[in-house]
Amino acid sequence: MVGTHIDVTEQHLAREALQKAFDEIKQSEDRLRLVIDTIPTLVWRAGPDGVPDFLNQTALDYTGLSLDQAATGWPRAFHPDDEKGMLVKWAAIWESGMPGGLEARLRRFDGEYRWFLFQAVPLRDESGNIVKWYGSSTDIEDRKRAEEALGEQRLRDYAETASDWLWETGPDHRVTRISEHVSDIGFVPPGLAGLSRWDIATDTESEPEKWRLHRAMLDAHRPFRNFVYTVGTGSPIYIQTSGKPFYDTNGNFLGYRGVGSNLTAAVRAGQLEEALQEAKVVGDNIAHDLRTPLTRVRIRLERGREHASTLEELRAVADQAIAGLDQSLTTITALLRIAEIEHSRRRERFGEVQLAHLIREVGDLYGPIAEDKGVTLWAEAPDGATVQGDRDLLFEAVVNLVNNAVKFTPEGGRVEVILLCKEGETVIRVIDTGPGIPEIEREAVTQRFYRSDKSRNTKGLGLGLSIVAAIIKLHDFRFRISDGPGCTAEIACPNLD
Repeated sequence: MVGTHIDVTEQHLAREALQKAFDEIKQSEDRLRLVIDTIPTLVWRAGPDGVPDFLNQTALDYTGLSLDQAATGWPRAFHPDDEKGMLVKWAAIWESGMPGGLEARLRRFDGEYRWFLFQAVPLRDESGNIVKWYGSSTDIEDRKRAEEALGEQRLRDYAETASDWLWETGPDHRVTRISEHVSDIGFVPPGLAGLSRWDIATDTESEPEKWRLHRAMLDAHRPFRNFVYTVGTGSPIYIQTSGKPFYDTNGNFLGYRGVGSNLTAAVRAGQLEEALQEAKVVGDNIAHDLRTPLTRVRIRLERGREHASTLEELRAVADQAIAGLDQSLTTITALLRIAEIEHSRRRERFGEVQLAHLIREVGDLYGPIAEDKGVTLWAEAPDGATVQGDRDLLFEAVVNLVNNAVKFTPEGGRVEVILLCKEGETVIRVIDTGPGIPEIEREAVTQRFYRSDKSRNTKGLGLGLSIVAAIIKLHDFRFRISDGPGCTAEIACPNLD
């Protein structure tokens, strides 16, 4: 038998030493993991691709996720408003290969979101390649709250010192907060609490469409800019306001925040400039329209001076000149009246107008005049029709129509003033048995100084229907002339809802 003896003592000792080292490393890793799992900070690790492969127990307990869930669906643990921005920032850090950080809201296991600071550091091998990413996530909710409180204090400081005022409304669009110096325009801030914008506005009835669109925008939770409305009695105050909706962290609508300013001075300046321009236009129109009649007066006076040889002839020339000047003054008055209607702020005087009473009043006024001419005037006006407008101007419009009808209706004729109630509107209809207006001239008769061939021998300036047209345009009503038996003139007025 042949054999050998090998001393393996050193190998055995080496294996024991290696095993002991492994045991110590494992114990160190266990102790390290125990430490990592017990510290309050959220600790995580990701592979070189940036996908998490380890979360400490604190992170798992906070999010309520398992490690497998964290590896595949970790972005969903972030607030929906932060998720996209967080992914973009994390991708930028990962691509740079440099340490970095970001802030975002992380969902707790019970659904509450809190702000965290996420910091990441790469671990590289001897060749410089990234083998792991190590990171921590620190709760900074208290810091964020403090920053918000500081920001709110700064906002309050600004609100109380700026010339504009800041406001806030709740989900029902009623005021919850407003700057103290809104008192500069006559409001007591506590008195505005619980009121909506349309509760204090004074133009809701005169501009219903503007307010309908504004309220629709608010109900749709859309931002708005430079919305102008008026407040106050007497001389109105013009307010311009802008606002945007705000939400809680869960996306629930909380109301609006915005800024308001007193626009009255700017509006008044604009109105003054417009009035001056309108005055210039009116003056130019009057000068143009009076050139012919004044020229005739001058010619008559010159001829009288040259050819009149007796006192009676001079008086006759003077009488003709006075009549011409009177006609010019009447023309000026009518032109100024048209300009006032076309360019004034008469809409501010709009209110509810009972048309039946107005028609009866016109009938009472023109009944004796028609009777003296041998014309029958009939007025029929059932109660109930109400429109939005300026009563004095509407009365003037109907008076002009009836005056024209009586003027052009021959003796023995008939004029009717009828109030017709239709669906959504009321029609004031004036019918006469006069010569009528040819269809080709019906648009022209509302122009200043137009006289049809049939009216050449009838006294007048040709401005009555121009005044009617201006009043109808101001009210956004419709005016129509049609066949009679003589002429039929209609004013269509939308009913007051």
